[in-house]
Amino acid sequence: MKNKTVKMVLAVVVLGVCCGAYAGVKTYVAHQEQKESEEDSEESTTVFTASTDNIKSLDFMVDDTETTFEKDDDSWVKKDETDFPVNQTTLDSAASAIASVDSDRVLEDVDDLSEYGLDSPSNTIKIVTKSDEEDGDDITTTLYVGDENSSTSQYYVRKDDDEKTVYLIDSSCVEPFTKSLNDYAQMEDFPAISNTDTITKISVDGDNSYELSKDEDTSIWSVKGSEDEEKADSATVSSLVSSFGSMAYSSLADYKCDDKSKYGLDKPYATIIVDYQEEVADDDTQDNTTASSEAADEDASSAEENSDDAKQDTESDDEDSSEEETKMADKQLTILVGNETDDSNRYVMVNDSNEVYTMSTDTLSALTDKSEEDFWDMTVSYVSLNNLESLKVNYQGSDYKVNVSRETSTDDDGNDTETVTYKLNGSDLDETTFTTFYNKLINMTAQKRLTDKYEPDGDAELTVTFTEEDGDTLEVAYYSYDTNYYAAVVDNKVYLVNKMNVKELFTAFESVAGTEEDNSGETDSEEATTDDTKSDLTDTSSESIEE
Repeated sequence: MKNKTVKMVLAVVVLGVCCGAYAGVKTYVAHQEQKESEEDSEESTTVFTASTDNIKSLDFMVDDTETTFEKDDDSWVKKDETDFPVNQTTLDSAASAIASVDSDRVLEDVDDLSEYGLDSPSNTIKIVTKSDEEDGDDITTTLYVGDENSSTSQYYVRKDDDEKTVYLIDSSCVEPFTKSLNDYAQMEDFPAISNTDTITKISVDGDNSYELSKDEDTSIWSVKGSEDEEKADSATVSSLVSSFGSMAYSSLADYKCDDKSKYGLDKPYATIIVDYQEEVADDDTQDNTTASSEAADEDASSAEENSDDAKQDTESDDEDSSEEETKMADKQLTILVGNETDDSNRYVMVNDSNEVYTMSTDTLSALTDKSEEDFWDMTVSYVSLNNLESLKVNYQGSDYKVNVSRETSTDDDGNDTETVTYKLNGSDLDETTFTTFYNKLINMTAQKRLTDKYEPDGDAELTVTFTEEDGDTLEVAYYSYDTNYYAAVVDNKVYLVNKMNVKELFTAFESVAGTEEDNSGETDSEEATTDDTKSDLTDTSSESIEE
């Protein structure tokens, strides 16, 4: 038993010594690693350096194809495709990134390049630079790019024919050479309309087709689809119109498209056409001004010896000719909308360009995913009070008529003053009481419109007929629809209006009619349900309004 105890004690002592030794070794290794790391950070090796002005060409892999961009004077061009629209800024940035390549860690005597992805490089960058000597040959430096060290954001590279030395370089030197071909192309700007107030028509042809047009005299927008043309909601149209001033491409997809079907543009998802006007130079005026100026110069030259005034007139004409006159010209913007991409965009082609771009689906859907119904004006029955001659009202079976009279008087200074008076069934009517009701009536807006045929269940609770000074009439009838809405019927249109808003309208009219107390004991559900207090919709809609 004693021997067993001794052995256990010795085992514990040995274990403690081993743990201490391990801790010491671990500390030493960590210290050495830190020391080496500090030495690495303090020392760096230049892999490649050159002045960006001396770089003549860059050759590297783009979309698995060897691609060369070279300098032509001060501009970059694609060697095998000179009409390729090279983005000068992108290539300048790539040249700057590779002009100074340093490594803070160099691996020497490498036996297995596959450990660094350099047995089959992901990219090969060839840099051709001018010789420092005046008549010297160009110098070509080749960098082979291997794997990325994700923990340090660096890439393994080797240089030229040296297969024994591997460098770790910063990713910023490599990433400018990892783009697709279109990333090196110069994108055109979307032809945004600078003054959207000049837009007069927008047509969309697709799954949902409609046309918006603006009246030149009134600037009121109308919408037309499969149904008849009708007034459009000004706020909705205004928001859509303004979007054409800020539209932009997302990316370039094809700078020279020869097959629209690849992008769904041979049979577009939608075609958008916008008519607008743009300020342009008036060529006719400029030609006439130039001719006039030349004639004036000749006249002045012949009279120069005899008259100083002629010289002054000529100078004045020259100043006028330098001012370019402009005019408004009709323009049209056509957008073909194609297939969806993988990044919430769609392909588009604009006007006669053969370039294909992508554009945000959200931007396009504001146009393509709308229908004529989305633009309907939801104002139920607007008639300006300034044009009103009379108003006939049938409310809970009783008829009322409001007549509007206008008289103009002139004071001693010749100033005209118009006095407006209102009479209800021949008796004077308080202006404030009437206008409060009338404003609620003409500013009533619906939350939606019914497109299916509507058969009223019962008679209208309120029927109003407007007669304007020019003789035009408009009738609106309010029917109880459900617990949330009243149905307001105007001609063949049925608007669903918030029930509480209609109740406020009823209350306002009761103030006009002086019947507030008569209905104070009735509930909302009872005050308009009896058949003997209703006017028939068919009768009121077919009868002409008599003064």
